Amino acid sequence: MREKIEFEKNDRIAVIAPHPDDECLGAAAALILVPDRTDVFVLTDGSHGNPDRSIEEEARIRRLQFEAEMEAVAPRSWEWFGLEDTTLPKQGDAADRIDFTPYTKIFLPWHQSPHPDHRAAALMCCRAIRRQKAQAECYMYEISTPFYRPTHYVDMTEFLEDKRRLIRFHGDQNVQEEITLSLNRFRGSQLLSNPQCRYAESYLKVDARKIGYNPDLIAKLYTLREDPTLEASLAEKGIRIKRVMPPDFTRVYEFIRDNFAQSWADEALSAMMNGVCYVAVRDGRMLAFGCAGALAPDYAGPGGTLPEARGLGINTLMVQKSFRYLKEQGFQYAINGSVAPAERKIVEKVVDIIAVEDSEGAYGDLLRR
Repeated sequence: MREKIEFEKNDRIAVIAPHPDDECLGAAAALILVPDRTDVFVLTDGSHGNPDRSIEEEARIRRLQFEAEMEAVAPRSWEWFGLEDTTLPKQGDAADRIDFTPYTKIFLPWHQSPHPDHRAAALMCCRAIRRQKAQAECYMYEISTPFYRPTHYVDMTEFLEDKRRLIRFHGDQNVQEEITLSLNRFRGSQLLSNPQCRYAESYLKVDARKIGYNPDLIAKLYTLREDPTLEASLAEKGIRIKRVMPPDFTRVYEFIRDNFAQSWADEALSAMMNGVCYVAVRDGRMLAFGCAGALAPDYAGPGGTLPEARGLGINTLMVQKSFRYLKEQGFQYAINGSVAPAERKIVEKVVDIIAVEDSEGAYGDLLRR
């Protein structure tokens, strides 16, 4: 943590908050020092923040708290997305609503935070920043869990009471005040080069183009390597792989939508009608799905496995079956779109691949291009 963030006169700043209070817990510096140049975007309604209230009542209270904070801060602008708390991992394209191109500095939650909403918010924003080719400096902030190696800081010693005041607008989250200010005190104690700094917000400067970037892959189907024992091994565990037929289209669509993502469900429906979609079933319950021929005839994916069924080899078998289907259609090459690192390892076991650089989003958001 060697460099101090300097706010310049020509800065235009975006603060992204997964929940209503993250903006003042992790990135209060922008709200306090340069509110007239700062836009705040809060993504969820915070409705799961208090188990003693209904989610409807908690959402109402959290919005009132946030609005009171914004009235006190008077930022350049703020926007309340109102997505349900805890659902950000299923809201993959929500950040596309934000135009990131005017900003010079963007403050994001940490993409490796233990909180799934924080991780999802960071990754969806980085994707949107890449797609829009925005040129802002990007800084990730910490909440509760500290970074291993922060790169930048803002001295908050003189503004500690201002930050405390902002945090207290969110009264039903009062445990966060002690945690956050203790973390800021810890960060201040690390700044040996600036002994006058007793409280500091720390940040991790990142290149959004590289965070969560997963290139498309070209799969060489003529190198297909299949494990003939895998399907029998899963059958011994009571898991069967079935091709989805028309009477089950709706059930499978809803399974994918509710457990993975709306966009994946849309793609899978196309695969059911134009290509192939497989599901893994145990005791009548779906555990996983895998598709081919969804976005285009030679396109593999999407696919996913419920957390409880991972590590059994289901995903590997789905990849094998999807590639086998495409090979039998006469293709020697297939496209596997935006493949995450864990999935890529599986694909590489099954076929030889070529990564396509600068390929993210090749099939995404075609209506707005």
